[in-house]
Parts: sequence; C-alpha cells; structure tokens
Amino acid sequence: MINLKNTLLLGHRGARGEALENTLSGFEYAQRLQTARLAGVEFDVQLSKDGELLVFHDDDLERMCAQQSRIDQLSLIEIQRHLQFGHQIITLPSIAPALHGFTYIELEVKTHNRTDYDKLIKALMRDLVDSPLASLPIVLTSFDVELHARLQRNKLLTHVPRGLLIRTPDLLVTAPNTALQLGCVQLGIYYPLLNQEVIQHCHRYDLPVSAWTVNDSDTIRQLIDWQVDVIITDYPSTLLLR
Repeated sequence: MINLKNTLLLGHRGARGEALENTLSGFEYAQRLQTARLAGVEFDVQLSKDGELLVFHDDDLERMCAQQSRIDQLSLIEIQRHLQFGHQIITLPSIAPALHGFTYIELEVKTHNRTDYDKLIKALMRDLVDSPLASLPIVLTSFDVELHARLQRNKLLTHVPRGLLIRTPDLLVTAPNTALQLGCVQLGIYYPLLNQEVIQHCHRYDLPVSAWTVNDSDTIRQLIDWQVDVIITDYPSTLLLR
C-alpha cells in the first residue's frame, strides 16, 4: 500500500478508471473508498444554455453520448434526453449527497471562447451560496484567469477557495505570482511539469500544489517524496492497495 504521508489523494472525475466519470454512481463509488484514505474527488462543470451547471467534462456530447451537440447550445431538458452509457447527465446541486464525508473536493469550472461569464457567475452563486454545497470543502479550480478575476471581485463568491490550473511550462514560470494576484490559494499543475524545485518554489509562496492526473504508482511515490500536497488519479482504489 502506498504511504500517502501528508499528501491527499483525489479521485479524478469521481474515479474514472474504475467507475463511469462524472456520474452519481461514480461519486458514490468514490464515497465508499473514504475508508481506504481517499480524501475526496475532482470533477468538472459545464454551463448549459439555460444557465444550469452540469457535472460534465467535455463541452459537447460526442465522446460520452455519441452526439455532436454542444452543452452551451442545449437546455437542461434537452441535455438530459441523452444518456452517457446508460447514465443521465446530472446537475451540480443533485450531486451534493454523494459528496458528503469528503475532506477535500476540487471542482473545475470549464470555460471556452463562447462562455457567458455573467450567466456562469450567476449559476455559481445560486448553486454554491446558501445551498447544501456551501458547507462542503470545495475548491473552485480553473485555467481561466478572467473567470478567477471575476470570482475575486464577486462579494458572494470571494470566500470560496480557488486554485489556478497550469498545463504549460511558460505559464508555470509566473504561476505563483499570477495565482496570488488572482486571490487563489493553490496551484493545480500538470504532473510532468513538476519536480522538487517547482513544488518547493510554490510552497515558498504558501501555495499548495495539486498534481493531475497521475496513474503510475512510481510517479505517485516520487511526488509524495517531493511533498506534493494533492494527487489526482483515475485509479484511487488500485493505488491505495499497491
């Protein structure tokens, strides 16, 4: 069994290597792994045409539902007519019961060049403030600096912890400064970019580091030795038993 020491292990999109990603059954499966020291989950939301937050990674239905329609062009009713391998696409509020008990949750807010930021912020306020989700240990993550800036200015959402996601070496150079300027409390970094020096540099700025998405046990052990704070994996139960 991998010794996690002080590193938190999160299931990616629930536990997508072991249960269908971003589904209620997938999150319930991850919930049952808490006794095996799974700290929590990471998952994504997309905004529908009528302003609903859907727990879904892609911005279209092609991969999961064999439909080419984009999420932002469809209403919730239209989206839920399509099943992903027999499972209904779920809304963010509906998943709240399956998130209870976790000690750490990363919620990635997806955006694109068509994003209506006002509608997105309104949806986040509705679903995260004065709702069952408000009491959960959620960190909002995003690659989108414009979204982070808007969340930082929003009086109702500014208290929700946020993490800046980084996937390229050029952005990594200035990532700590950018994160702090945007009011972020952590960095989520694509794991091949990480080494001990990078992690220590982020820690000097008091920024925890979340590594995504790591499925190799030797790499996980190395990241733990480098004192990474969070590891996101597709195979939480498999890695916990190694």
